[in-house]
Amino acid sequence: MFGWLTHAFATVRASTNSTAWTISRCAVPMSGARLAAQLPLLGCVLYLPARVSAPNHACVSPGWLVARRELAPLLHVAELRVSSMIGASGPREWIDGIDASGHFCVRLHLLPDTDYLAWDALLEHARPLPAAPLCPGALSCSAGSANMVCFSTRRFAGFDVLDAAPLRQVSMLGHDIAREAARSASLVSALD
Repeated sequence: MFGWLTHAFATVRASTNSTAWTISRCAVPMSGARLAAQLPLLGCVLYLPARVSAPNHACVSPGWLVARRELAPLLHVAELRVSSMIGASGPREWIDGIDASGHFCVRLHLLPDTDYLAWDALLEHARPLPAAPLCPGALSCSAGSANMVCFSTRRFAGFDVLDAAPLRQVSMLGHDIAREAARSASLVSALD
């Protein structure tokens, strides 16, 4: 989080219209397996998986399984696209996981309860992308749900298994940011 703040303050600015802001962006090549291995280090995040219409049995992350179907999009990730902005309610940062075909897989939102050092380590090899204007619909995504979770991994029968547990306790500020992020992503959330 702190790494992007320096960049964000330098690139995020109001345009001639005081309500128009830009989103600072960068990209990180990342396999689903590498992402899955690093997710437990983050602690609490807001997880927004893509709508899963049909099971995809392609083995995109050999050696990995998911404990629940809604975690499967994580294993399809080929690149992370990080976005950050400063809005009326303060700074916000999220990661969109994109598959090899350029399709949205997942979104992870940084929360006050997230381990900031682990978040920065995940984004260590990011390359900057041009800033994008914040326009209507820029914050929405094709996610099917929104849940605050903590990820975990375990070994089972020679496989690494990715799992996520709903949070029992989260700060009030974290809950408020998660609720606002879910609404911005055009989701009617279970967080309300």
